[in-house]
Formats: sequence, C-alpha cells, structure tokens
Amino acid sequence: MRVLIMAISLFLVACGGASDDESTDNAPGDTVGAEIAAGFNESMDKARDIEDQIQKSKDEIDAALEEAEGGVKD
Repeated sequence: MRVLIMAISLFLVACGGASDDESTDNAPGDTVGAEIAAGFNESMDKARDIEDQIQKSKDEIDAALEEAEGGVKD
C-alpha cells in the first residue's frame, strides 16, 4: 500500500511542474516586469511634459512681471 501511495505521489509531482517549453512561449517583452516598466516610463514621460508646460508658463509670467516692473519706477 505504501509503495502505491509513493508511486502516485511521485507521478503527481512529476506531472505537476511547469515544463521548460511553456516558459519559452512568452516573448521577453511580455513579462509582468516589462509591463510595469512600460507603464512607469509612460507616466514619467507625461510628468516631464507637464513639468515643461509649467516651466514655460512660469517663464511667461516672470517675463510679464519683469516688463510690468520695468514700467513702474519709484
């Protein structure tokens, strides 16, 4: 009886693991880490674009303030 249980256990363990063929089906870019990195990079690009827009707006406001202050002298 013990031998039968051991044989069944070994059979189930041998058949239960993932084969090497399954691990090569996915392309390197299809991993979860690559998806996360792509999403992160996209978010960082958007943040840089927004930062550039804010900096441009700030520069325009600074230029307008300098022009306004240049016209008024004490």
